[in-house]
Amino acid sequence: MKISLGTLLRTSQSAGFLLLCATAPVARAGSPPVDSKEAVPPAPEPAQPWRFRLELPGWLAATSGTVGVDGINSHVYLGADTLLKHLDMTASLGAEVRKGRFGIYGDLLYVSASDGIGTDGLVKKVDVRLDQYLADMELNFRLLEGPRGWLDVRAGVRYTNIYNKLTLQANDEVIDDTSERIVDNVSQRIATAVKSQLSELDLKERVKSAVTEAVKGRLAGVEARTPTLPVAPLNGRKPAILREEITRLIDRINPALTTAIRAAAVAEIAETRAVADAAVANAQAQIDADKKALANRVAAKAQSVRAAAQEKVDNLKKKVQKEIARKLSSELNTTASLSKYWFDPYVGLSARYNLSKAFYLVAKGDIGGFGVGSELTWQASGALGCQVTRYIHTEIGYRYLYTDYNHDGFVYNVSQSGVQITTGISF
Repeated sequence: MKISLGTLLRTSQSAGFLLLCATAPVARAGSPPVDSKEAVPPAPEPAQPWRFRLELPGWLAATSGTVGVDGINSHVYLGADTLLKHLDMTASLGAEVRKGRFGIYGDLLYVSASDGIGTDGLVKKVDVRLDQYLADMELNFRLLEGPRGWLDVRAGVRYTNIYNKLTLQANDEVIDDTSERIVDNVSQRIATAVKSQLSELDLKERVKSAVTEAVKGRLAGVEARTPTLPVAPLNGRKPAILREEITRLIDRINPALTTAIRAAAVAEIAETRAVADAAVANAQAQIDADKKALANRVAAKAQSVRAAAQEKVDNLKKKVQKEIARKLSSELNTTASLSKYWFDPYVGLSARYNLSKAFYLVAKGDIGGFGVGSELTWQASGALGCQVTRYIHTEIGYRYLYTDYNHDGFVYNVSQSGVQITTGISF
């Protein structure tokens, strides 16, 4: 069978048309053409990575304010240079974990300092010790973030722990001297009262005055109102306690001592009269020998009575003196300590502003307490930072912290401020 060229061309055109029609539905069901105007779904955002930051802040803080216990307060000022002289140990660490807009931050500061004070009073040496822990734990949320910096809102809890210790070492030589002076002064006051017939109330006042005068000024280091470290006056009531204890000791033996002193005074008067009578008898030649001898015997007897009475007074004085010295030694060879801790909730803001690729400014502030722990605590800090490498940074700035705590007789109204230098690593 013969097929012409025209017929073959018409057959090929028909087959191509049919093939196009058959494949058209498949094209619509598959991927759209390159020039299709349908929207392409966006690719999912990559997951936010975890970020970590570790810092070592060094805070050279001066301390000023008032610390007190049981109603007795000390006014404190401790410069940063003084703290360095008495510093035994310090440690500080800060850390932050962040993912996206949320972060957890915490820092810890520990300071241990001690000092010894020598005196020439009843207390030979006073040793003081201070240990303080300061820790913050907070959650933060990034409100704003951009190429120039960020702004966070913060909420957390601040933990404060303070330990004070005071050790007294008694001066035995001064204690013996002071005890003797106390008894001598008291005896003189009693003798004066006996001879002048003072009332019992006046006598007690004179005894208390004698004790106060003897003890006052000999308790250097115990009554100090400006300590070298911000330690509460743990023995602030010690002078008053000692005066009360010594006065009670004297009151207990006062009747016997008064009786002995009265007897000595009566004997002294009798001796004086007898001596005077003997002198008169010696001066009058007309008085017979028997009368003269009698006067001499009376004088000798009076002197003997007075000596016996005085010996009794001296024995009582020695007894009281030993008791006073023992009481002073037991009260002054002592150690007192105090430990307090509390938690303060707080809220605040922190921010960073990038000056350039290498330098930036940071600032932080918070306020808290609200009567939960402290009545009020607030903190503010600012620093200039440098991004030394991609991971390492350093900052130098200033930090201020104020705490007003008053609970269970303990007062801690203190501000701490000074330069803070921080080095950290981020990854």
